[in-house]
This record gives sequence, structure tokens and C-alpha cells, in this order.
Amino acid sequence: MLKLILAVSLILPSAFAQNSNVIPKPNELIKKSGSFQLSAETRIIAEKGAEKTAKLLRGYLRPATGFSLTAQGSSNQIILKLDKNTASDKASYTLQVSPKKIIINASDETGLFYGCQTLRQLLPAQIFSKKRQKGVKWTIPSLCIKDAPRFGWRGLMLDSSRHFQTVTEVKRFIDLMAMHKFNVFHWHLTDSHGWRIEIKKYPKLTEVGAWRDQPDYPKKGKKGRYGGFYTQEEIKEVVAYAKARHITIVPEIDMPGHSFAAVASYPHLGCTQKGQYVDYFFTYPANKQSFPNRRGKTDVLCASRPKTLEFCRDVLDEVITLFPSQYIHIGGDEVEKHVWKHCQSCQSFIKDNALNKEDGLQSWFIQQLDHYLTAKGKRLLGWDEILQGGLAQNATVMSWQGEKGGIRAAKMGHDVVMSPQTYIYLDHGQSHSPLEPPHWPGHKPLNRVYNYEPIPSQLSTEEAKHILGVQANVWTAFIHEQWKLDLSTWPRASAVAEVAWSAKEARNYGDFYTRMENSHFKRLDHIGVNYWRENSLELGQWSPTDLKPNQEISSISFNLKPLYSKLKNEKVDIVFSYTKGAHALRIEDVALFENGKLVSRDQHDGHTGGSSKANNYTIDFSKVTGKGELTLKVTAYGDGGNDSYGKITASQVLTKRVK
Repeated sequence: MLKLILAVSLILPSAFAQNSNVIPKPNELIKKSGSFQLSAETRIIAEKGAEKTAKLLRGYLRPATGFSLTAQGSSNQIILKLDKNTASDKASYTLQVSPKKIIINASDETGLFYGCQTLRQLLPAQIFSKKRQKGVKWTIPSLCIKDAPRFGWRGLMLDSSRHFQTVTEVKRFIDLMAMHKFNVFHWHLTDSHGWRIEIKKYPKLTEVGAWRDQPDYPKKGKKGRYGGFYTQEEIKEVVAYAKARHITIVPEIDMPGHSFAAVASYPHLGCTQKGQYVDYFFTYPANKQSFPNRRGKTDVLCASRPKTLEFCRDVLDEVITLFPSQYIHIGGDEVEKHVWKHCQSCQSFIKDNALNKEDGLQSWFIQQLDHYLTAKGKRLLGWDEILQGGLAQNATVMSWQGEKGGIRAAKMGHDVVMSPQTYIYLDHGQSHSPLEPPHWPGHKPLNRVYNYEPIPSQLSTEEAKHILGVQANVWTAFIHEQWKLDLSTWPRASAVAEVAWSAKEARNYGDFYTRMENSHFKRLDHIGVNYWRENSLELGQWSPTDLKPNQEISSISFNLKPLYSKLKNEKVDIVFSYTKGAHALRIEDVALFENGKLVSRDQHDGHTGGSSKANNYTIDFSKVTGKGELTLKVTAYGDGGNDSYGKITASQVLTKRVK
């Protein structure tokens, strides 16, 4: 198996956490002598107020161990204690492990719950299995941990509109969040491709808006009815499930854009006042970024009509009763304002109210929603486009188009959740490997996600207080089944969890990846998470000096003799990954020679640049003797010129399921 070459220097972890493979990394860990042995004689004791957490902990530990953890009179104990005087942060906790006793102490059950998550990770990785694991010594090293989160908003967003997940699948997503100490589940429930929440006053939203005629569903060449929705009872069930795991669900109901499904259900909500269908993708699953032309259709609500605002308020009324969250997300992004520009009603409204064109109309509309939610005791949250035309008085901004919107809002005194697609959009690609399934364009590898810093340097200390935290988003245009949802989310969400929880000065990518390798990948294996994992060995790089000008064919050679021991007996994908420069690389031929004799060759046209196509070449090393010179020869040229840089790797994908 190929060795993984990290693109960072491996720095030794800090002394206070060097013996822990916990993710996210605790703030302080002191190792002591001895260990605690979890056994059939162990008893979990819940002091007053900690009963619910104790029940959850028994449920976490019982399947793999088979222990009831209710033994009476045992001196081998796990004690959960609530002490209101221990800390001001309800999420903080202390965890002390000694040979006969484990004590988790916190001022609130939230902190106790997080202490239990840490305790699970201190056990062997098999503890995360749902089946009885025989022959395992359930040993926990003696230590003392003092821990608290850096940010109060530690979020993941799941898009259930583009592709619908069952209640069971949503609960599984929440369980994985809880394991990583996330505390906000942003649930994207409505969009152009499906309305997923039952609204009793408007039944057509789910009778019509929850379903679309989808090409290539249920199989290629067919067109079938795809969709689904959550009843209000199911919503309540999921909200309660998340609450028990100390996760707040923030619902997103898109207004006034991304509204194909709403207008399909109630045509009077659109500027055209005409019937239309629910939006669909070219194929199932989606395999390209672009979508079919929507001539005569509208993806935006008619903001000028009183009936539209009445509809939005009615929907929000029912949403508020279902979600106890302080925040209600109204979207507000990517509004197709050209529709308003050609709408007589909207133009008249803009003129009569002296609004600043279409941006002013959007700002006015968002302000109406802001006033309404504020009167209901809620806070409006929206994507950074709600800054356009003027930000509503009480609005909180979720900054996704990079960090500029968040910086601007924070300087204006508004709260911000940092969620930039430039770093932490998990539907983007995470490798340059052509073996990775189709994904939204963009490259967000694990190290880039981990190294994101949520507080921009442009903010003063006072302005930085408006950064509530950080959130990664999983959009599902390209994600149609659970295996691929796993693939896109993990392990990058593990990195986001550490960014959100751990102290900035304690974070180090080399240390993080070591903990992933030592334990966390194994935990995910036992849970059954189909995470993305690729081993890659760098074979060499190309630069302008290797390429001829004017698109002349170049021959580039790489000496692989020093790497032979890592490549022998392997059939591997040679992957070309562009890194920078004005020109892409066009590849025609990749061949392996030993002592000048051809061993293996792959000839086809491939390229790598702003986008990549057929940029992997299969080379068989199994016939190499290892007794002579080993040379990889590449025939290629710069597309338009020789200003091209990149690297060549031998890659293997270790993911359990890749289509």
C-alpha cells in the first residue's frame, strides 16, 4: 500500500494533549499513571440533574461492550456531576480518570454531554460499533481534561431540498455531529428542487412542491417522480432528537429567491402569475454544474404583492411553532432580480416607495421579514446577499461568498456566522483525483478546511466579538444517496469540528492528521461512515521550464528508482494535478521504462487546469524487477503557452464505495 505523503510539516503535538487522539482536540490534557478498566462491574452514577445524560452514555457504551453499566455497590464507577459553580460556559467540562473512578463535572448537562463524547473517544475505537465486540480490553488511560469550546456556533448545514434524506438518515447525520461536538444543525428545507416541510395552511407546497419529474430517475433513460417531505410530526421528532444531543436545529426557508417549488405550488406568488413545474436536474444523479434552461419560469417570489408577504408570514408562523431555535434562516441569496426588473407590479412598487431599484426592493422585503420575526421573539438569519440594498436592523449574516460580507456586517455591528465557500463548502471536491465521484466545482482538500481561521485579521478585537462561530455546508446537487453524503462530509467535517472547538494556538494540521490516522478513521469505520480517503505518493512536478512555448510537444522524465519500494507490485493511477499558472497541461502519453525498455504505457488525451478531464493514467509496476533505472516519461504540452505548474502523484483511493 502506498505511503501517504502529507503536504505539511509534521510538528509534534503540544505537550498538554500529546497522548490524546480525541477530535476535536481538548484545551488541556494532563496524563497520569494507571488506567481505568470498563467492565461488567462498572456502574454509571448520575447525580441530580444528570439522569438524561447518563441514559445516553449507557446507550453509547452498551452495544459494543454488552455491559448494562448499572451494577449496584460497585467501586468501579463513572460519575456524572452537575455543579453550577464550576464554570460560566455551559458547554465546558472537566473529565478526571483514575484507576477506580471517572468523574465528569460540568455546570450544565451540555458540558456533561460533551464530556461523554470525549470519554467515548478515550476508549478503543471498537466502542463505536453497534455490534458486540468480544475480546476487547476497554481501557481508559488515567488523565485530567479541562475543556471548553472556542465558538458558540459550531455548525453543519444539510441540504434536504436538492436530494431528500429520510428521517433515519437525518438522525444519523445528527449523531455524527454530536460525536464531534457540533451544536447547530442548519437544515435547508426549501429550494427550487423541492419543498420539504409540511405547511398546513398551504398543503400544495408538499402535494406539488415536494415532487419533481426527474430525468434518469429511477433509472437511466426514464423520467420519474422524485421527492418527499417531512410531516410536522416528523419535524418535531427530529427536533427533539437533536435537542437530546444538545444540537439546535436552525431551519432555512428560502425567501424570496430559490422558489421554483413554491411558485409551482401557488402560481400567484410569482411575477408571471403563471403555472410552472418544480425545478429538476439534467440527470440523476447530477453530473454537471449547469441546469436546463427555464424559459418563462421564475425562481423568485413577487416581492411587491401583499399576498406574497402574507404567504411568507404564514409559513414563518408554522415554522416558528416547530423550531425553538432563536434563529430562523430565510435564505435571501441569489435572487434573480431581472425578473423583478421586467415585472410591472414590482417596478411600480419600487417607484411608489422610492426604493433603490431591485436591490432596494430586496432590502425592503427582507426588512419586513426581519420586523415580523423580531416581533415573534426570533432573529432573522440570511446569506450575505441580504447586505444588498441595506441590511435589516436585527439581521444576522451568514457569510458564504468568501469573508467580505461577514467582515462588512461585523464592522456594522451585526452578528456573523463565517461559512465561506472558499474554504468549507463540503460539496466541493476534496482531491484532484479523477477517481472522486462528480462534485460541485471547487477544490477544498482536508488541509485547506483545517487551516481555515474564522476570525478575519481585518477585524478589531471589538468587531471580532460579532463572529458567532463557523459552519460548513453540504449542498446535495451532486449527492443523491447516503454513501455519497458520507463521502462529501467526512473527514472534512472532523476538521471543521476542531476549527470550531479547539483553541487557535493548539491547532496543527500534522497533529490533527496523526490523530485521524491513529484512531479517528477507525472510529468512523466502526460506525460505517463511507469517508473519503486517498493515499498519494508524489512522483514529481512540472513547471514552465519543462514545457516548450507555442504548444510544442515536450517530453518530461521522472526518475522513480528511489520510490520503487513504495510502488512495486502495484497497478496505480498516475494523476496530473495543476496547481497554478495561466495555462493548463495537455497530456498525450505516459510510459514507464526500466533500463530503457518499455514496461507499461497509457496513451490517451487528458488535461488538467481550471478543470480536469481524463487526467489519470493507469501504469502497472508489477513487472518491474527493481534491478535497473526506472523512468516515467510524460508526453505533454502547455495549452496556449508554457506557464503551467503542477504535480504528478501515484494515487490509491481507500474509500469503501466509489461509483
